[in-house]
Amino acid sequence: MESMVKVDIVSWKDKRGGDIQKIGVDAFPYGYSVGPRGEWQMLVAAEDKAVRANEMTDIKVRDVEIPERAIILPCFAERHALGVVASVGGIGRSKLVEEKRKIDNVIFYPISDGKVHIGELLGVINILYATFERKLTEEAVESWLKGRSG
Repeated sequence: MESMVKVDIVSWKDKRGGDIQKIGVDAFPYGYSVGPRGEWQMLVAAEDKAVRANEMTDIKVRDVEIPERAIILPCFAERHALGVVASVGGIGRSKLVEEKRKIDNVIFYPISDGKVHIGELLGVINILYATFERKLTEEAVESWLKGRSG
């Protein structure tokens, strides 16, 4: 396992379909623990949008604030009749998990043709509060694996 990897993070600079920006970063694998408390947040359409089956599209949603040091996971127990939320995000550079973030847009994968209306629930996310541990070096991973195997 590598201890550090150089990666390029590619995102829209100003708007979806607009200019693309690429930022090179040094990335490290990290361990984390999830605390006993979490919350559900709703992804609610903030615009009317016609959708076509099997054609992913972006849909604006009411702002959802993600606190610093929180991770998000989809909650597959709730979805819209026309499709599922494939991804969430915003425009601009990706923020670190240690920073507050905002979701104002989703990538929606329709399974049927139709129209999404303002105020309709598109999906739900789990917000889990995490404590980040040390960078997972090769030695740390080997030690953990040895401890698990007895």
